[in-house]
Amino acid sequence: MSTIIHLLIIGTVCLTVSLAQTNEQDREMRRGFVDQNQDGINDWFQDANGDGINDIDQKRYRHNFRFQDRDQDGINDLYRDADGDGVNDLDSKFTDADGDGRSENIIDADKDWINDITGEIYTRRDLGGYRYGFILEEYHEQLKDFTDRDGDGQDDRVQKREGMQEQRRMDRFIDTDGDGVCDQRGFSRHRQSGRRPGRGK
Repeated sequence: MSTIIHLLIIGTVCLTVSLAQTNEQDREMRRGFVDQNQDGINDWFQDANGDGINDIDQKRYRHNFRFQDRDQDGINDLYRDADGDGVNDLDSKFTDADGDGRSENIIDADKDWINDITGEIYTRRDLGGYRYGFILEEYHEQLKDFTDRDGDGQDDRVQKREGMQEQRRMDRFIDTDGDGVCDQRGFSRHRQSGRRPGRGK
């Protein structure tokens, strides 16, 4: 009996350590969108070919997407992230092909509704790909002359465009899923206490 209890204690300790290490890795991963040279590309994360390896430090990272390469060019046919905002450049819709409750189009390995790269909360309606970087995933647009004078990670023209659209949207309240929250307000919240979204430590 004492042997069983001893084994249970060891197993519990090992599980606790493993979970603590996973949480620490998640915290380390979620550094925000940092763009010191203001080129529209995250300074610490990028996966332009979608192979699950960070192009910056060559380390594998946790993700939910599959690697498919039908033309064998070494580039993922399903997922790419050239600007490093954690949102699929090819598809910005909330897609859950395998039914596990996670979208394959955003990096959120622990399924907590927070982008593991930017630290931003996202919703089923809005993954927030337009928020950072030179690729505006929701608009299927790549900015060749990315301009970010205020250093918030978003092109200044997009910021103005989104501000005007938000003002128009706030004139009406639409709640299609009945959760009591206006459909367009989900992404405006973020979960990085003590610093502005997009800023590094």
